[in-house]
Amino acid sequence: RTTWRGNEYIIFADVSSANATMQNLWRSCILIGLCAAAVFLAVSFLLARWAVKPVERAWTQQKQFVSDASHELKTPLTVILTNAEMLRDPSYSEPERQRFAESILTMSHQMKSLVEHLLELARSDSGQAKMVFEQVDLSALTEDALLPFEAVFFEAGLTLESAVPPGITLTGSRQHLGQLVDILLDNAKKYAQGGTVRLTLERQNRHHCRLSVSNNAEPMDKAALKNIFKRFYRMDAARSRDGSFGLGLSIAENIVIAHGGKIWADYADGRIAFTAELPVKE
Repeated sequence: RTTWRGNEYIIFADVSSANATMQNLWRSCILIGLCAAAVFLAVSFLLARWAVKPVERAWTQQKQFVSDASHELKTPLTVILTNAEMLRDPSYSEPERQRFAESILTMSHQMKSLVEHLLELARSDSGQAKMVFEQVDLSALTEDALLPFEAVFFEAGLTLESAVPPGITLTGSRQHLGQLVDILLDNAKKYAQGGTVRLTLERQNRHHCRLSVSNNAEPMDKAALKNIFKRFYRMDAARSRDGSFGLGLSIAENIVIAHGGKIWADYADGRIAFTAELPVKE
């Protein structure tokens, strides 16, 4: 409303478009803010799950490890307690009491072996495993590891063949690399379905070598090959009676990983092969 030269004028302005624009702007800002908050919450949730996933996996593995270890220790402990109670019963004859004592001794040795394996895995998990790295002639070390197994395989009715070229050296722990060869050969001796066990060591390229042990075996699917390195995994549960706890291959895997390598299992034509790939000196 204005006054000009005594005349009064009233001016009207249409602001509906500006109001509509402002309302649309407010609605857009609120919608964008809500969407941004939802995206932020979703991303935060996913990142939180990703961050705690290793902890959750470690916790689950620890609980499974304790459960499996308790189960493995339960059987020998039950046998020891049962035989000890019968040993105290004077009604049994001397030969029977001697048999009870031998059973207790056998189960005690089995428990000792299991506890040693568990301690070794625990030290490896916590990073306390002591490995002294030095230059190692893997060819000579493998040949030395083969010698004591020749008689063992012969007594088991198995043929042991090897192909180990000289001069393959690497930087690693002599003790643990020898243990790796022992584990693979011992595993083949326990599970071979007759026939021939073959050990090969070859230079793969300038940077890697491969140690492989193969033997005749029952058919295995991909799931079994994937799980075979898990702790306490055994396809045949009865193997625990002959001192097999399903820990050897887990220890072998830890040794290979500590040396910067990898290990896997393949099955083809009735044979299973465990292959460890390790870095070598150029």
